[in-house]
This record gives sequence, structure tokens and C-alpha cells, in this order.
Amino acid sequence: MPFRLPEPAVKRRTLILSAAAVWGLVGAFLSFRAFLWFRASDRRVSWMVALALAVGFLKGHFLLTRMARRNIRRIRELSPHKAKICVFAFQAIQAYLVILGMMFLGILLRRSSIPREVLAVIYLAIGSALFYASLAYWCAEPT
Repeated sequence: MPFRLPEPAVKRRTLILSAAAVWGLVGAFLSFRAFLWFRASDRRVSWMVALALAVGFLKGHFLLTRMARRNIRRIRELSPHKAKICVFAFQAIQAYLVILGMMFLGILLRRSSIPREVLAVIYLAIGSALFYASLAYWCAEPT
């Protein structure tokens, strides 16, 4: 009998909550970094914060929440004959590639000559959108 590594499997509800935690924590981290940059600025940034939050709300409401709901549906439909699913399936494989691309883009942006106030607007918009969309996972009906 060949040796097999055990699959780190969890219930579907745990996958949905894992996605909620990741989206929410990444959103909070990006927003926190943006606020640090705003705080270090010597300009009046209140209009920048308002702009970022408005864009973040719109992106979160109309784009990312839709993606979250699709992902919840995908998780619920995974391997219907199994009670538990691999813990890394909380995101689709394609989403992992997008995440890597976004991380790389974030590194490039931070190393660029773009002013921190501008980056703060981008980070706060993305962070607040992710945090807002994480609510779709937290509020998902238990499976």
C-alpha cells in the first residue's frame, strides 16, 4: 500500500469562513497601510479618504460581492460526495494566480515614484472594497 499524505480537509462552512477571514484581513491590512500614509502626509487628505472609500464601496458592492457570492456557490458545489474539502479550496486556482499578480503589482507600486498619498487612495479603495465584500462570506447561510 503506497504512502499518501493526509489531505488537510475541512467542512464547507470552514472554507467559507476562511475566505471571509482572508478577504477581511487583507482589506484591513491595506486600509491600515493607507491610513498610515495619509497620516504621514502634510496635505489635507480628507477628500482623498472620502474618494477612496466611495470607490471602495462601489467596487466592493458591484464587483467583489458578486465574486464572493460566486465563490460561495463554487465552494458549496465542490465534490458533493465528500463531507470535507481541501482547506486550500477556499479560493479557485485562478484566484490564487490573481492574488499573486496583485501582490506583485503592490510591490511594484510601493517601489515606484508615485506619491504615497496617491498610493494611499488606491490601497484604501481596494482594502475597503475587500473588507466590504468579506461581509458576503460572513453573512452566507451555513451549509
